[in-house]
Amino acid sequence: MTNRTHPPFCPKDSSLKHFPLKSSFVKPSLFIRALACIGALVLSLSSLTASAQDMQYRARLSPMPTTPQTKSTITGAGEALATLSGTTLTLRGNFSGMSSAATMAHVHFGPPAQPGPVVAAFEIAAQTSGALNASIELNAEQLRALAANSLYVQIHSESNPAGELRGWLFPKK
Repeated sequence: MTNRTHPPFCPKDSSLKHFPLKSSFVKPSLFIRALACIGALVLSLSSLTASAQDMQYRARLSPMPTTPQTKSTITGAGEALATLSGTTLTLRGNFSGMSSAATMAHVHFGPPAQPGPVVAAFEIAAQTSGALNASIELNAEQLRALAANSLYVQIHSESNPAGELRGWLFPKK
């Protein structure tokens, strides 16, 4: 065993040559492994933080006839803004100018331009204009549907019980 006066990775004329070394000196390969582990930990924590950020979505609510007979009777417009935090989807928005009072509102499952089943219902005022407010817990299938732009908001009315306003939730830009 030789007595080292400087670390093996430093030149002999390095300023570290006077640094006192003991027999418990950390080997360079162990030091590099430790740095790599710390780097991997930092990267994993930063990606975890990025994935924990809330996702924002927007739906433009517009008249969308569900049958040819309702094409001339539906009116109105609106917007729904949604925030996904974990598995909770929080909706906020408004609508106005509907042909008759709203009767119910839902989030539906279905790709753009295709009707689908109800995912969740939420309360809405029986008016031709008003606000949207809901908090919905989504399961894994519904989260995948949201990521695939396959969830939409629909407002039903007295004169159009099958639905008067509809808008798909897309990531907000």
